[in-house]
Amino acid sequence: MRHAEAHADGGSPHAMRTLEHVLVSQLEPELLTTPAAIASFVAHARDENAMAFDTEFIGEESFHPRICLIQLATTKRVALLDPVELDASDLAPIWEFVCSPDCTTIVHAGSQDVQAAERIAGRRCTNVIDTQIAAGFLGMSWPASLGSVVHGITKHRLSKGHTFTDWDSRPLTHSQLAYAADDVRYLPLVWSVQRTQLEDQGRIAWALAETEEYLRTTDAFNPESQVRRAARGLGLRPRVMTILRELVILRYELARECDMPPRTVIPDGPLLELARTKIGKPAELFEIRGLSRQIVEGHGDRILRTIDGARNLPLDRDRIWTPPEESAEDRVRIDALWSILTMRCISMGISMSLALTRAELSRWYLSKGRAEGQPLFAADSWRAEAIGHWLEAFLNGSERLTLAWRNDGPIVP
Repeated sequence: MRHAEAHADGGSPHAMRTLEHVLVSQLEPELLTTPAAIASFVAHARDENAMAFDTEFIGEESFHPRICLIQLATTKRVALLDPVELDASDLAPIWEFVCSPDCTTIVHAGSQDVQAAERIAGRRCTNVIDTQIAAGFLGMSWPASLGSVVHGITKHRLSKGHTFTDWDSRPLTHSQLAYAADDVRYLPLVWSVQRTQLEDQGRIAWALAETEEYLRTTDAFNPESQVRRAARGLGLRPRVMTILRELVILRYELARECDMPPRTVIPDGPLLELARTKIGKPAELFEIRGLSRQIVEGHGDRILRTIDGARNLPLDRDRIWTPPEESAEDRVRIDALWSILTMRCISMGISMSLALTRAELSRWYLSKGRAEGQPLFAADSWRAEAIGHWLEAFLNGSERLTLAWRNDGPIVP
């Protein structure tokens, strides 16, 4: 769903003319149906030294999203591949290109697309740029849809009539294929413009570093973030949070074994109920609303063992789940810092949501002066270079914040 939303723009489902530009292919998308045709297109992309890449997939039915269509583009050609009809070995040149350090792969909101290539190729991608992330360094909100980025750069509006289509149905219509082709057709132009702007502002290294970091962090299983989502902001006791964490890990293991999406195996609601309810007998699992009978019958014993084990974990492990408490005075000061940093980012043309969350700022502020206090940003990160060093100087009194308003936005004179 998030991938679809990132490409959505709410436009008309009717066909629209292709933008006429030297960096936008005017050709109809090619359907690559043979190994020779695929190899030929990849050779062409290597000559171009860059290729836009996207996939249409279904993520609600299996542990790993099932790819239903692959879209490729250079400034001269656009191609579509049907993984449903092709042998897996036929697609190897595509995955090799995406993971190649010698050529640039251009994506938009492409973490899941790139992760699929990495998983199949068995190695990391090292030369990828995400135009959604690049837009966040150039005055656009983050995350911005593909349609918003294309329109912001070219004033051309994309048609988005098939955002939530059934990509596993066959045959795909001409309209569906045209929509899919436009998901990559404009990316070479978008990146060309973004790259020039980033180079002019000295930010291209920031965009590349953030793309690499984002691909790594979204790929890894992060039980902490899933616990926070399942907890729904409730003030749960540390022991309950620990049980919830162990259940999140179990859910992930079961999902991989059963080839199901984790939240299909055990949705967040039943997971939270399992953590909060004192369950001691297998029969009591059937009373948890939303917990499927199939999961209880097949894995009920593992669920109970996980809960029992979590109840006996050392208490010091629970402390990571104790949320920092903001006093009224703390809240005022953190809100003030949040506003100051937001203005600073807006004036620099950097999306604040790309740089920092308020929760991260709060945790850092409340740890200042304590033995466990950590810097807000890693010393070698783009965030430290962009705003971290300035914030340190501002807080120690050697920098001042001066704001002015120009062209409907704040600037730092």
